[in-house]
Amino acid sequence: MKKVMFLGMGAIGAGFASQLYNGGVKPIVICNEERKKRYKKDGFIINKKRYDFEYFLPEITDYKADIIFIAVKYQNLKESIKLMKNFINENTIIVSLMNGIDSEAIIAETYGIEHLVYSFVIGIDAVRENNILNFASNGTIIFGNKNGKEDYKTNFIKSLFNETGVDYKLSDEILKKLWWKFMVNVGINQVSSILNAPYGVFVNCKESSDLMEEAMKEVIDLSIAMNINLDYSAIDEFKVVLNKLKPEGITSMLQDVKAKRKTEVEMLAGKVIDYGKKYNVETPINNYLFKMLKAIEFINKV
Repeated sequence: MKKVMFLGMGAIGAGFASQLYNGGVKPIVICNEERKKRYKKDGFIINKKRYDFEYFLPEITDYKADIIFIAVKYQNLKESIKLMKNFINENTIIVSLMNGIDSEAIIAETYGIEHLVYSFVIGIDAVRENNILNFASNGTIIFGNKNGKEDYKTNFIKSLFNETGVDYKLSDEILKKLWWKFMVNVGINQVSSILNAPYGVFVNCKESSDLMEEAMKEVIDLSIAMNINLDYSAIDEFKVVLNKLKPEGITSMLQDVKAKRKTEVEMLAGKVIDYGKKYNVETPINNYLFKMLKAIEFINKV
């Protein structure tokens, strides 16, 4: 039996935990005492079905995971990964399902890059409110090693996903793919959060689509400066995905804004701005989006 654990049970974590559960592998959730009590009481209602996962406190020392999926908020990552220390041995695989381009590097600072594959999620339209989660599209996990080669980690993940029916793609150019997803999030997540706009707006409203694309183009310019080398056709690739999403669906960042939670703007526009300064690439759209989203965070706290 594969020993699968999850750290972080937001829309992405709970969504994929439920898919593994439905496929016959029951994941264990790492959490603190307060969350454990709440989770055991309320469960997770996912697509109208209740899920009662097993919950382990970080103090447990006699269980080692084969694989740990991380899906926490960016601002909580450094503190959250301390909770999984006791569940890791020399063969444990760590998979970050987070947005952004540096979660793997942050995790590697504590546990070493040899435990990690690079990965991201595309196409899931999950919306979570408290313990209730709904999604129509299961999404796809794209993963791979930085060197493009397969090893015991990629083989284990393929076996797990084949067994449970989780949709995946193994990539031999994962860094470029990861930057593609970063470009997507920088564009639609941020602009949708400022405009309070569901996916359908970006299909039907040229002005919102134009603003999204301008933010994305700054990421493409950065990738060229950093020798990752996205090209502008990457935006057209995303539009194919966008057209398949529910028009009324909303991004995870807009979900945070509506719930008056802190956003992950530092991970998106913040990183674009930082890299822009380092590589001498102009980023005026992301400068604007950063200020707008920080203002929204301030207003939501009042």
